[in-house]
This record gives sequence, structure tokens and C-alpha cells, in this order.
Amino acid sequence: MTSPYRVVAFSGSLRQGSTNTALVRLAQRIAPPELQIEWIDWVDQLPWMNPDLEEDPPAVVQRWWQTLREADGLLVGMPEYNWSPTPLAKNALDWATRPPDDRAIAGTVVAFISSGGRGGGAKAQENLTPILGFMGATMVVEPPVQLALVRDRIDADGNADEEITEAVRAKLDAMLEALRQRDAASA
Repeated sequence: MTSPYRVVAFSGSLRQGSTNTALVRLAQRIAPPELQIEWIDWVDQLPWMNPDLEEDPPAVVQRWWQTLREADGLLVGMPEYNWSPTPLAKNALDWATRPPDDRAIAGTVVAFISSGGRGGGAKAQENLTPILGFMGATMVVEPPVQLALVRDRIDADGNADEEITEAVRAKLDAMLEALRQRDAASA
């Protein structure tokens, strides 16, 4: 591939100082040159997923679908609330699986990076990975980035200790390898 892979990214958290948002910012900064990570800061504008809106989707839904179709990958800073993905993240991903006859997420390489509580976001990732895989996304599960109790190890700008930085770097490397494998398989 001559130009970098385009990866769109968002955080499933709206909270100021979110460590999940910080993980995405860190990923943007340390991404290998073959990955261009573009921050999407408007997924909170998507309406609640409603199949009734699919026939004449709002402009922001059309924009989301087009953004995903033009991207090679999707990186999500995935918080976990009560062992589940946040409503913001779940809503954006629900819209990504639509419309049923032309799913926007199909063919996209998807990776989650999480920090949250004692479980590090593992349950949120476990909840969504099989669903998105079934809907046609290529899920990058290994190595997992599920960081527990790290608030004092990463700041809002994504400055983190070496362990966190290396975990995110390894995930990005795995994402890049999945993109290369996808391209090789289609050649």
C-alpha cells in the first residue's frame, strides 16, 4: 500500500478527562506511519438508533455511514458502564451495522482500546466483538487493551506510562497487520 491506511476513531465517553478518550489521543500520537488516525468528535450527534429512520436517514447518519465506508479501520476508546458498552458507543456502533442490505461497518477492521474500573473494559469488548464480527467487520481482539484502574497513569492528552503506551502500540501494530492481511486476501 502506497498511502497510509485511514482509521477513524472515537471515544465512547463524553466525560471530561476520560481515560478512554486519552487512549485514543495516545494512539493518534504513536501510530505507525502506515496508519492515519482521524478523530471523529461528532458521534454524540447521532440520533438514537431507530430502524424507522433508515428509509430517509438524517444527514448525520449518512455522514457516519459515508465516513465508515471511506475508512479502512475503526478504533474505539471503549468505556464500560455496568459491564456493558456506554450508550454513546453502542448507539454509534448500532448505526454502523446499518442499513441491513449494505452495512457501513462491513469490511472494516475494528479495534477496541479500553480503560475502566477493575475490569478494564473487558465486558464491554466481549459484548460487542462477536456482534460486529457477525455484521462483517474484522475484529482485532489480540492483544487486548483492557486497562484497569489507570487514572493516575495517563493524562487527558494521552501522555501515559510505558506499559500503557506499549499496550496501545501493540494493538495498533495488530490493527495494521489485519489491514495488510485483508488487502493480501483481496489481491
